[in-house]
Amino acid sequence: MYPYFRLMRVIAHSKTKKKIDFHNKQFDSIRMRVWPQDIDPFFELNNGRYVTLLDLGRFAFGARVKINQFLALKKWSLTITGTYNEYRYRLRLFQRFTIQTQVIGYDENWFYFFQKLVRKDKTHMASIVKFSFTSKNGIVKPKEVMEAYGEVYEPTNLPKWITEIGSHQIFKK
Repeated sequence: MYPYFRLMRVIAHSKTKKKIDFHNKQFDSIRMRVWPQDIDPFFELNNGRYVTLLDLGRFAFGARVKINQFLALKKWSLTITGTYNEYRYRLRLFQRFTIQTQVIGYDENWFYFFQKLVRKDKTHMASIVKFSFTSKNGIVKPKEVMEAYGEVYEPTNLPKWITEIGSHQIFKK
């Protein structure tokens, strides 16, 4: 089941934090704990639950940048268009950890989040999340989004490790 109570808590807490800019290059962080509903038969955080918990990090980030007001004004929403995940170390039952989230940038087609789950300065899992804004007409390109956001459209020079991941697409046009 989706962690709705955690989601409500994360959003409420994030709204009390200082607003940050969408292009903030620092990580936004939320603290979490591995609960019994998160584990697999090995008493560690289930690999599918990692991805679900990353949602909470993105919702927290969205609350801090006040994205809901912007989306409501434009009648847009957000969608995940791809992810790349790497798992390094296990998180066990009742261990505390932090989800760190930042927007890396955008190219001509997509925006990119970088997220990681950290415990005691050790990254247990990291994820690149490719996302897009959508309207009733489909995907909204970053150029239109940035202009609507009141900023100059300048596709960032994404790190090479991000662009290399994007070249390994499973689904080709």
